[in-house]
Amino acid sequence: MRVRRLRDILNKPFTIKDLVSGYTNNDDGATTDSVLSYNGNLNIRPSYQRNNVYNDEKNQAVIRTILDECPIGIMYWVDLGNGKYEVLDGQQRILAICNYVIGNYSVKSDKFPRSVPQQDFPNLQVNLKDIADKILEYELDVYICEGTPSEKMKWFHVINTAGEPLNEQELRNSAYTGTWLSDAKQRFSMKQGRGVILADKNPNNGKEEKLLNGEWNRQDYLQTAIKWACTNSSDDSIKEISDYMLKHQNDSDASELWQTFSLILEWVRGKFTSYNKALKGLDWGRTYSDYQSGKLNDAPISKNANEINEKIAELMEDEEVTAKLKGIYQYIITGDSKKLQLRAFTEEQKALKYEEQNHHCLYCEKEGINREYALKELEADHIKPWSKGGKTSLDNCQLLCKRHNASKTNNY
Repeated sequence: MRVRRLRDILNKPFTIKDLVSGYTNNDDGATTDSVLSYNGNLNIRPSYQRNNVYNDEKNQAVIRTILDECPIGIMYWVDLGNGKYEVLDGQQRILAICNYVIGNYSVKSDKFPRSVPQQDFPNLQVNLKDIADKILEYELDVYICEGTPSEKMKWFHVINTAGEPLNEQELRNSAYTGTWLSDAKQRFSMKQGRGVILADKNPNNGKEEKLLNGEWNRQDYLQTAIKWACTNSSDDSIKEISDYMLKHQNDSDASELWQTFSLILEWVRGKFTSYNKALKGLDWGRTYSDYQSGKLNDAPISKNANEINEKIAELMEDEEVTAKLKGIYQYIITGDSKKLQLRAFTEEQKALKYEEQNHHCLYCEKEGINREYALKELEADHIKPWSKGGKTSLDNCQLLCKRHNASKTNNY
């Protein structure tokens, strides 16, 4: 990898004025090849780059650093030939600069008059031209990289371990660029993407009721979609997210990924028409796979939406259930009553039953074993399980040795 300073290539300083010239503001949240500056010669967001992730505070920090005439750090571009470049590192800073200069936001600084401490750039050009000119004359430290595609990607990973670090999915994206990834990002990595809308908005009522954790602009939704596709794939060679991306890298679009994702979430919305935030972030890809394979046939989730809602309401009113709503939903999905954290027998109840049973395990007595146990060696068990209407009361309690308690098919 050969690296040279842009200043040396141009034989003059490269300034903010040069950078923002011809800036094309197409920052809609999707990764495209049409966010350009430097008179169209700089591709700010090539296909392997992530979305704009700087918040307002970080954008302002970049401009205040420039106002203080301090360095904002080295930027790296790739030489594409014929005077064309693409950003390898520095996208977030470049967008902060360009969007400020075209007037997209204002900045608060002690460099401005106390009466008007916050200024946008168009106002500076009118009222504080000396400061505006100083911003435009600020020299940017840009290094130009020349090398093979593999060298470029290796360097991209190295330089992105500092600053605003790339997460795992952003790093994967840099390795599997192509038409498939571009289409996948359109669906899962922009605010108006079909995948983002389906994940965030409940079609049953039109309200924002999110089912996924993370942030779409940090590729979390895309990562979840691919993970679910891997879980529900019939291809035994696909075990990891990278396996799926490699297989589909050269596909013309991400329609297969979308079909799997939409099928799963539409199924979830159909089962849970009444939303609660406890539904957010559950592994619906795994749940759907288990449901399709018949593993959840005995769980409440096999019922229709009305029956599920009735069961949730019943559990919320059940004094035996101590779990919060997340535990109730996990029970609905899996049928595992342990998720409900059912009320346990008190120490006082255990002690009373211990004396009543004369320190014996009832099942041992039935087998002719007349052994006396210490209280700590016996476990409290529901005679009539919770699943059949049994309560955690003294008259429904029996003490069993650990072996017999474990052998019961339903402890609840």
